[in-house]
Amino acid sequence: MPDAPPIRAVIGLSPDDTVRAFEARDALRATVRWSEMWHEDHARAFTVAKVANLDLLATIRASLDRVLRDGGTFEQWQAGLVPELQRAGWWGLVDDAALTGADHPVFVSGRRLRTIYDTNLRVSRAAGRWARIQELKGARPFLRYTAVMDARTRPEHRRWHGTILPVDHEWWDTHFPPCGWFCRCTVRQLSQRELDAKGWTVSAPPVEGPPRLFYPAGRAEPVAVPAGIAPGFAYNPGKASMAAIADRARRSLEVAAATDRPAALAALDDLVASDAFLETLAEPGAAFPVMVLDDASRAAIGADPRVVVLSSDTYAKQRRQHPELAVADYRKLPLVGADPDVVAVEGDQVLKLLRQDDGSWLVAIVKRTAARDELYLTSFRLQNAAGLARLLKKTTIIVDRRK
Repeated sequence: MPDAPPIRAVIGLSPDDTVRAFEARDALRATVRWSEMWHEDHARAFTVAKVANLDLLATIRASLDRVLRDGGTFEQWQAGLVPELQRAGWWGLVDDAALTGADHPVFVSGRRLRTIYDTNLRVSRAAGRWARIQELKGARPFLRYTAVMDARTRPEHRRWHGTILPVDHEWWDTHFPPCGWFCRCTVRQLSQRELDAKGWTVSAPPVEGPPRLFYPAGRAEPVAVPAGIAPGFAYNPGKASMAAIADRARRSLEVAAATDRPAALAALDDLVASDAFLETLAEPGAAFPVMVLDDASRAAIGADPRVVVLSSDTYAKQRRQHPELAVADYRKLPLVGADPDVVAVEGDQVLKLLRQDDGSWLVAIVKRTAARDELYLTSFRLQNAAGLARLLKKTTIIVDRRK
């Protein structure tokens, strides 16, 4: 049996949030223009504009990974990378479409490398900072936008300086720095006590000018970019990164479950017990892996994947409709999927997985998509023994370990 992938390392549960955010971008994408990848795409794939050769792209990515892990200045990074770029032919005036993907000569110099270095490090650090902000928001629930306030500060960023809003305010979805190329702005996380000591108060979101319409490469429709934000920067790298990490986790678990289900289950237990579980489910549009089904359960509903995910929308609905369930109950989902006492099929798309738990029953309902390529947890609740017959009515029971 081949060795299972090192899931814990692959998924990126590193104590260093900046490295974790960078490593989440596991795919390599060749692009001619930076706008071919837009906003959250950058959290899922690593790219450098005008690099069409994937081997060269991998070389650049590995060099940035070393900087994030080991430290170092731009000058040190450039000195180590330039000889490799020269050997590959991607230095100076490059007129090779196989390397650049462009139909015109491209000039590669230290200035282009500075942009690559600065943007990747700032965005990765912003994503790592957002993860720490989420961990501390119970004690420090406010963020203050902080600009450098020198002659180089953009006028809009100068106006945003001092804006104080709750951590979860939607303004941070588009205005979490960096907000443009070489943006030096940052945020400061604050407690109510710190606000009171400074005499500061929570402010209203800044009044914005009209948005700029921008046409990303390959898109027919324009995108509205908030005033003061450079195209491609109107998103929160931390939110995008958490979703990217969860998506990578799902894909890694799929690979592992095909060859070593126990290893995949152990990794899933670690994931659902981690801070990343709640951090991801707090973000709109995200999904987190919560179960690995066995082959019999998959076959019963004709599902291709093994991994079941819980979407943040379903989780939010669950918390409203089933307040009796604690976070600790949701962290039992991997066990419900791995070792259910009852498995029942309803129709040809729905599984009901039941497991006894301290005198009650944990009930997870899983549905496959019409295309058979995704599995979603659609409901999770507690059920007493008296209600089991009603719950299992009109189902076909394929596993029954009730005593």
